[in-house]
Amino acid sequence: MRGALLYQHVIVSSPGVERIAQVPQEHDWFKGLPMYVKYVAEEASTESPKESDGVFKLVSFNLESSYCTWSIADVRKNREQAGKGRPLSKKQREWRLQMPFDSLRLVRLNSDC
Repeated sequence: MRGALLYQHVIVSSPGVERIAQVPQEHDWFKGLPMYVKYVAEEASTESPKESDGVFKLVSFNLESSYCTWSIADVRKNREQAGKGRPLSKKQREWRLQMPFDSLRLVRLNSDC
């Protein structure tokens, strides 16, 4: 057919980077991407939970145990902690944070890479 238009269907999953990610349901979509994570960290020294946040990458999750594992994302905010112009240290690259799904308060794509 000459002059026929070809339409291609594209699934748009997000209106923007402020989209809240559903962990673990959308793990495959966001694996390896830097995400802003707000979570409740229970510290052994205090009885009340403390809210913390950071920019991490989702490494893995386990549906049976309901735990997920995060690593520090290689973004400007995290690199600045090591000093201006310095990359993440080996210790930072190997650091892992394990937490239960129910301790997550907010997970969204990080807009400031």
